[in-house]
Amino acid sequence: MNEWALPSWLTLGWSADVVTWLGFLLTCWIGWQAKSIKDYFFNRVRIGEILPELTTESTLLLKALESWESTNGNGRQAHIVIASLRGRLINLKGKVGPDEKKSLSRLLAKIEKKKFYLIPGKVSDIGIDEAWDIATDYAGIISQVTGGHNDLGWRQK
Repeated sequence: MNEWALPSWLTLGWSADVVTWLGFLLTCWIGWQAKSIKDYFFNRVRIGEILPELTTESTLLLKALESWESTNGNGRQAHIVIASLRGRLINLKGKVGPDEKKSLSRLLAKIEKKKFYLIPGKVSDIGIDEAWDIATDYAGIISQVTGGHNDLGWRQK
């Protein structure tokens, strides 16, 4: 009975090692891609739950800014809402695409106003004009994130 033999190119020690390492690298790459896809869709689903909270905070911010401009307003409520908004934006930053992430970074930079390029400033240092700029940019971000989320829902139909 004939013995079964491997091809000569495979019996060389180096070729089997190369194929093994290529298979290992391919397995790692596929695992990384699968994790990226899972994270992307998990985060996109979570955005649908966050959107109502974002619009509620937008309404609260506008009411706080209107009361700040009244004759005896002091801005404390607006600062509290902006601080809460900052936390929500930091949470949202990891869940959006690169375009939305750039907008979020610009808005967070306005809220934090770094001192000496390193130390984030206090939210209580924000003035009324800066607060209105933040509210305007925040409304734009809500529209951008809502549009991206609605587009994703349309693609799935």
